[in-house]
Amino acid sequence: MMLALESRESNDDRSLGELFLYFSDEMSDITWMQAFQMLLQMFRTILAENTELSDEKINELVDAFMNALPVLLKTQLLAA
Repeated sequence: MMLALESRESNDDRSLGELFLYFSDEMSDITWMQAFQMLLQMFRTILAENTELSDEKINELVDAFMNALPVLLKTQLLAA
C-alpha cells in the first residue's frame, strides 16, 4: 500500500489519497447526528417553500418519519 501511494505521489501531484484526506479533514468538524439533523431541517425548509403544506402537516410528516426510524437511532437523535 505504501509503495502504491509513493508511486501515485511521484506520478501525480494530487493523489487520490491526498484529496480524500483533504475532504475528510473538512468534514471532521461535524458529527453524523449533526449532519442528519441538518438534512432533516433542509427537508422541512424545502417542503415549506415548495409545497402548500401547512406547518402542522409538515410536522406530522417529520414525526411520522421519526417514528419509522429504528429505536437506537431515534434515541440518539432525541438526545442530541
